[in-house]
Amino acid sequence: MTDARIDRLVAGLTGPQRAAVLADDAPLCLLAGAGSGKTTVLTRRVARRILDGSADPDRVLVATFTRKAAGELRSRLRRLDVPGRVWAGTFHAAAFSQLRRHRADRGLRPLVLLDDPARLVRDAVVGHRGLDVDAVGAIVGEVQWAQSRLVAPDAYEAVARAERRRVPVSHAAVADCYAGYVAAKRARGLVDLGDLLVECARIYEEDDAAAAAIRWRIRHLFVDEFQDLNPAQYRLLHAWRGDRNDLFVVGDPRQAVYAWNGADPALLDRIDTVVPGITVLRLDENHRSTPQVVAAACAVLDQVGAHDTVSVGGGGPNQASGASTSAGPDGPDPVVARFDDDAHEAAALARWLRLAHHPGRPWSHMAVLARTNGRLDQVAQALRRGGIPHRRADAPPGLGLSTGTSPGLAGETVRALRRFPAGAALRSALTDVAEAMGPRAVVPTSLWRLADEYAVEAPEPAVGGFLAWLAATIGALSDEPSDPGGSPSRGGEVVLSTFHRAKGLEWPTVAIVGLEDGLVPIAYATTAAALDEERRLLYVALTRAERELWCSWAASRTVGGRQRDCEPSPYLAAVLGSATHPAADTTSRVADLRKLLAAAR
Repeated sequence: MTDARIDRLVAGLTGPQRAAVLADDAPLCLLAGAGSGKTTVLTRRVARRILDGSADPDRVLVATFTRKAAGELRSRLRRLDVPGRVWAGTFHAAAFSQLRRHRADRGLRPLVLLDDPARLVRDAVVGHRGLDVDAVGAIVGEVQWAQSRLVAPDAYEAVARAERRRVPVSHAAVADCYAGYVAAKRARGLVDLGDLLVECARIYEEDDAAAAAIRWRIRHLFVDEFQDLNPAQYRLLHAWRGDRNDLFVVGDPRQAVYAWNGADPALLDRIDTVVPGITVLRLDENHRSTPQVVAAACAVLDQVGAHDTVSVGGGGPNQASGASTSAGPDGPDPVVARFDDDAHEAAALARWLRLAHHPGRPWSHMAVLARTNGRLDQVAQALRRGGIPHRRADAPPGLGLSTGTSPGLAGETVRALRRFPAGAALRSALTDVAEAMGPRAVVPTSLWRLADEYAVEAPEPAVGGFLAWLAATIGALSDEPSDPGGSPSRGGEVVLSTFHRAKGLEWPTVAIVGLEDGLVPIAYATTAAALDEERRLLYVALTRAERELWCSWAASRTVGGRQRDCEPSPYLAAVLGSATHPAADTTSRVADLRKLLAAAR
């Protein structure tokens, strides 16, 4: 019976996918390119291990990059009728749960999680002569980057200078604020998200009994998006694993786009030295995108003269996944369009989307991507004028958070909950908040679902614990991209997203706007490593498209109320050069594009 179930499990998979699901090698790394089916393989490998008895579902931990990815994996396992309950979640969620249990077992007071680091940073900035309060956001980002890279306050200035970190104030001033922030947390008995990872790893490194207990509890480790791990996450993973070999990791060096935020893509590049004895398998075939889309994306990475931190050839275990071929049917070549200014670009884009919209292509099958949120503002205005339904992809799915400038009712509900005592009963507090919101009380139902999920871990849930859990599991309502789908009855909405937010998502029709030098690559990317990441980021954006792809740039764009002359992105030459049968485009300036290609040679 079990053999038959496993046969059904691998039915329909390609040879390389099937090999990755069934391989007995341990530890094992899968280099899986964009659209290669890595989520399917990860899910079915977990299922296969449980079905053949080589893994106990109650001893499995799947570490994912987002809570949404964890939920998708659990849903797929349920559809596969996999018995038992697999634990899947982010590193922060796992650390928070383990620390809470560890402290409860030892009679220690519960952790108090800081859900608004900006408040303490603001205090540090105000107390630092010469610093502007407007610098708070940037300093918070630097503190989080330093924590993720395991950089202490006294080492920050030297490390930041060496890595040419771009900050609006001096590195010394950031270091002072970082030290003040750490001192304020300690004085108030608070921890933040970065502390969860470090403290959890420290306990297992220093307490042999605690380490033995967690390694007994977690015997089978699976890690998704390994290229996005930062040193703090890897330290915790190593503490969980110890010297055991039951480890399966999935990643793609070509989609390593979070180094700016602390991720260390070199961990995957040198996986054979990071995890000695690991076997490396590859999925090189894209099953999502047409050959034309794949050719354009790979051309950007392989562009002559571009720097490359991670090799894209075949060979040794530190070589990137290819994913340079497509299993799909032919499609149209990407559109490459040039416009006089960003207003004309946005208007033409709205017309293109309307032409692409038909009974077989609802609005929810379309997306507009840009390097920055600001570049999407004019697009949103053009879509509103054209009556095209759309939404921003900057709110977590299922929380009822509205897009644009409004913080949304779920966010409003969370702020209301913060006014209750930490020990207040959660369900009573939610009821009070809902009643106070009157007719709109139906909106926070998503928070009711999250409260029910939290109650599984906390039989007597209180407001303080719930808010801390919420921050640890979904990053204070802001760490995940939105579901690209929409309301089926209305055909959904076109999604407007930054390149980073679009990672992990896909649409049949994708437009990429604002492909100008200074945005793609971004102006402050000046080092070879930063420029490599910019190219990988465009690769991620391009491979979100399944069939239709529009790429455009404007010779003039509005910045701060002023018009600024622009040059095309140096990467556009590769996109244009990948076309299999170039056709005349009335919106393009053929002469300009020829000059662009000549300059790239």
